[in-house]
This record gives sequence, structure tokens and C-alpha cells, in this order.
Amino acid sequence: MKAPMSSWLLAEPPAPFDASRAGAIDHPEQIAALQPAVRRLLHRPLGTQGLADRFCPVERDDGTVTLFTRVEHVGSDQAEALLRRIQDTGHRLSAPDRYVLPAALLLSLSRSADKFPLSGTASSPAAQRTPTALSGVFQDLLEWGVRHGATDLHLNVDRAAPQSEVRYTVAGRYVAPERFRHMPTDLLMDMLSVVWMDIQGGNGAVFDPLIEQQGSLLRRVDGRELLLRWASLASDRGPGVCLRILERDACLQATTLQALGYHDRQVAQFDRVLCAEGGAVVLAGTVGSGKSTTLATLIRGLPEHRKIITLEEPVEYRISGAIQNTISRDLDRQAHDRYAAKLRTLKRSAMSDVLLGEIRDAESGLAFMDLAGSGVNVYTTVHAPSARAIVDRLASRFVGVPRDFLETPGVLKLLVFQVLLPRLCSGCTCAADPSELVRQQGGDPARWRAWLDWIQEGWDIAPADLRLRNPAGCARCRRPQLPELAGYDGRTVAAELREPGLPSAVAADDPYRPDRHDSAMAHAMEKVAAGLVDPRDVEPRFMAFETWALRVRSGRPSPDRMRLLRGSS
Repeated sequence: MKAPMSSWLLAEPPAPFDASRAGAIDHPEQIAALQPAVRRLLHRPLGTQGLADRFCPVERDDGTVTLFTRVEHVGSDQAEALLRRIQDTGHRLSAPDRYVLPAALLLSLSRSADKFPLSGTASSPAAQRTPTALSGVFQDLLEWGVRHGATDLHLNVDRAAPQSEVRYTVAGRYVAPERFRHMPTDLLMDMLSVVWMDIQGGNGAVFDPLIEQQGSLLRRVDGRELLLRWASLASDRGPGVCLRILERDACLQATTLQALGYHDRQVAQFDRVLCAEGGAVVLAGTVGSGKSTTLATLIRGLPEHRKIITLEEPVEYRISGAIQNTISRDLDRQAHDRYAAKLRTLKRSAMSDVLLGEIRDAESGLAFMDLAGSGVNVYTTVHAPSARAIVDRLASRFVGVPRDFLETPGVLKLLVFQVLLPRLCSGCTCAADPSELVRQQGGDPARWRAWLDWIQEGWDIAPADLRLRNPAGCARCRRPQLPELAGYDGRTVAAELREPGLPSAVAADDPYRPDRHDSAMAHAMEKVAAGLVDPRDVEPRFMAFETWALRVRSGRPSPDRMRLLRGSS
């Protein structure tokens, strides 16, 4: 009768293992070339499924057993206990009895259940199935990202180094999980070549590390359909591939503008503007600021009697009732017959609303002019640092929309700028006092007292009202594999809305005047005052509080004036 796993894991550990005695495997072909060949996995017979992220015991053709493991576990007490357990069940150990594998490759093998995907010699038919294993490595990287809420998967190849970097964007943070820190460069390159074969709308039949490439592919994780938007950059060290992870059905959920973080007064402004027919709503922000999510949420709320058509690169979210179109444009061509044909057909389609993908070049600028000037409702995005800068971006030489067209009444009806800020976990925030700031970040207490004074001077927020992130987190927010995110609970929008033609609280030539109470920074500071956002997360996205306090001081508004302005918002 097989002993419970807990009994052999708790057995007395032997002398420390010399890691140099272990074999090393960096690539699936090395596994396929092992002699005697690998016959099957032993997770199920040994009851080790729960250890699949650390160990993978395999049976060889001669009946011996080899333990595949990660470098950090090769000499661990668990490894020694597992090998003793293998011997206790009557198996002989191979020589060497353990091999070190990269984490992603180990996971890819473990997920193959009992049937080993790579057996025989390197020239055998089984070895020729290595693309399947490489695709499995990619699937494991993707699954980890999806299950931890990543918006992007970054594969940064350094062709001069034996190992390369795998990172994720999670809650706006660029993080490198420990389990993927040791990815062999040649494994990563081979994996990218295999994954590129599934790319749709890509420029190039094969993955080329020497040119910029883009496209998209579909994958499924835990029953959820995902769209991955591929963008590779040919850097000096090697290709850097960024894959944006988009859950296509995400916007079919009951998402609202309020749930994204918009204030009720801003939602009311959206509603009022959308009542009018014709004109463009342009949403701006940096990469990853949630522009597409906001637009999809807006369009989901349109009445059913409106005919909605989208032109996107590619379609990111499924929108019920909309006629959605993916448009692929090569990076090295300025004009595309298919794009032009879509636009010509679009104008004969009797639609009332059009979602036009990002405006980023002269071709998309011309499409915007054609649609915005035709009297339909247009929704689109640009990359710009503020709502005020949207017009400058559209009129730039890169896009080329004439200013006199943009100034035509009714063409631009709403300009929106948004950022995403980490939202504090409500269960474990810390008080914002100098001693806590010194404990978390070091430095001089006097400097932190001055920092708190700048916030109070610039925004009339008392230090007692501020809350800080708790880097230790709590049971609700702590993630063992992502300690950087402890203390956070998702993200929230801070936004600015401007209606061209209406009076603004801001002089046209100064977006940072102290009385600007309708700015995205002001919205962010409202959330700071409510204890929802750490003020340290606001500074890098806008400006230093000291700079703002100096601007306030130079403008010399009275404290009563500041309270009045904040109250009117």
C-alpha cells in the first residue's frame, strides 16, 4: 500500500546534494536525445501531481527512473525524499538520477499527463514533435500570466547571453517572476519561431528577429478565449516581443464606467455628449492605460437602435450588436487597398456609430477625417499625454489632420484623457506618517514631513487623511509569486474630460494652473483623499508634489479658493 505523500516528505533529510552531479537540459531536443529514451511520466503512479511545478519523475526504456527538477530544488529535502520514495516502490534510479530543467520546460512536460511527448532519439519521429513541446512551453507562460491578471507578456531575448528574460505587466507593474528567471535563450528563440506560425495578419512568413513584426493569435486558458496582440522590436541585443493579453469576452460582463473608476459627474458628461448625433469622441492615454476597455464599455451602452461598425487592428473585445472588422496593415506600407476598400464600403453601410482603431499615422488620420466629416458618431483613440494634447497629436506631421478641420464645430465633441492607478487593498492600508514612510523607503524623516506638507499645500489634503500601501499585504491581497503587488487590489481610472467650445477652468496655454480642478491629476487626488490610492503612485504619472506646490504658491490661490474648487468638482 502506497504511503501518504506527507510521510515521505517529512523523512530525515540526507547529507547535502552536490548540484554538479546533476545533468542539465535546456531544450526539448536534449530530452528527445536521452538514452535510454524516456518512456512515460510517473506523476500519477507516484501521486506527485501536486509537485508538478517543481519535480517531474520519468521512467526510461531500461526501467530506471530519472527526476527532472528546477535548479532551486535539485538538492532540496523534497528531492531527496522523492528519490527515496521512488526506490521504496521498487524502481531503480538512473545515473545521473536527476536533471535540471528550466521552469517553463518542466511545466510543459508535467502538463502532458502520463504520455511523454518527446521520446526516442533526436532523429526519430517523436523528436520531430518538438514544436508541440515548444508550444506547450509558451502555453505555460501564458497560463501563468492569465491566472495572475497580467495584461502583457514580455519576452526579451539577449542573443549574446545563455539566458534571457521573461517578464509580465501585472497591475501596471513590470515584474519578473522567480520561476521564469532562468529561460535559456535558444529555447526562447525556438519557442518564438514556433508560436509565430500561428500568427494571423503578420508581416512575414517566419519569425525574423532582425525586423519589426506584428500580428495576432488566439489561445484558450481555463475555457476563456484570448486574443494575443504580437509586437516585436529588433533591438541591439535581440528581439523583444510584447504580447498584449486580451480576453475577448471581458466586456460582455456588466462593466460600467463607474466600475472602471469614472466619477458620477464624468459619467453624466459622457451621457450628455453622446445624446448628440455626429462628431468624435477621442480617448487618449499612454500604452496600457485602458483606452480600448473604456471605449468598448461606452459602445456597449449605446441604444440598440443604433447601427455600430468597428474597424480595429485587431478586434480586441467582442461587443454585442456591433459589426466588428479586423483590419491588418503591414508595418512597411503606407497605403493598403483592403483598408481603403473597407472604408469605401463602410460609408455605404448606413451606420450611425463607428469605432475606429487607434489613429497613429496619415492613413488612419485620413480615415478619421472622412468619417468625422460625414456626420456619423466616431469613437477612437490616440497616444497623447493629456486631453488638451489630443488636438496637437491629431494635427502633428505624423497624423496630419488639419487644425482648421479639427476646429470645425461639431467635429470634436469630447476629448478624454485617462490613466490607470493601482487601487489600495482596503484591508491593510497604512497611515501616512513620516515614520512609516522611512520604514518602507528609508530616507530622512524631515524630507518625508516636507513631502506631506507639499500634498497639503497643493491639494488641501491633511496627512491624517492619506493612506499608504502595506508592502507586506494581507490574506486578501498577498500573492506569493508576486510580492511586488502586495497591498494592492486592482486598478482604477483617473480621467479628464474636455468639450471643445465650452469654457474651461484652464487657460489654453497653461494646463498646470493651480485652479485646474477638472484635470486627471485632480481626479487622482480625489481618490488619494478618499484613501483609495497611495499618493506615491500619483507622482510618477503626473508631477512631483513639490513642483505642484511651487505652482500653487506662485499662483497664490487662497485656501478657501482651493476648498471651493475641490468642492465644485
